[in-house]
Amino acid sequence: MSLLLALSLVAPTMLAQSPSSPRDETVRVRIETDSPEVSLFRITSEGYGSVATAGGAGTVGIIHYQRECRMPCDVTLRDPTTDFFIAGSGITPSRRFTLLDHGRDVSLQVDPGSSGLRFTGWVSTLMGVSLAILGGTMMLIDSSSAEDSSLPEDKLFRKVGVGSLIGGGALMVIGIPLIAFNGTDVKFAPNKLTGNQGMDL
Repeated sequence: MSLLLALSLVAPTMLAQSPSSPRDETVRVRIETDSPEVSLFRITSEGYGSVATAGGAGTVGIIHYQRECRMPCDVTLRDPTTDFFIAGSGITPSRRFTLLDHGRDVSLQVDPGSSGLRFTGWVSTLMGVSLAILGGTMMLIDSSSAEDSSLPEDKLFRKVGVGSLIGGGALMVIGIPLIAFNGTDVKFAPNKLTGNQGMDL
């Protein structure tokens, strides 16, 4: 009888001392930014789907997410092990990050990029590459024609080719910086309360 009583007392004690899962932890998150449109999102699930295309079947990624807070953001969240990202109206989505191992009190410094300017950068760059390829092709055609003395000399291809190369290069010079400098930067800011030294993502 005494042995059964001892076991009944030990079992709850062992369960109470078992370590909790990181998913059960809570983290307080504060966001520091100049943009009122900044929001913190959590990835809730991911998957893949098949779609029919003209060339056959294709695979697309499917991401489900939910908004956790919008500026001004000061919220306590459960399960810091999942992936988060910063986005918002007119804001380029940031890279994913996790709140795990950054303490129980986290401050995020967010420098948002413009999604509109970044889209303009992609369009400008793609158009520039296309024009450059067109210009290079026309220059090759002009060179081939110049080597054949039986064909009359026509400078049209050369002029159009040079113009396309110059125009394409100019568009790429405009587009590439728009892509590079309009990403959203997120930094774990130093926190005096928890001793967190901060980290760039």
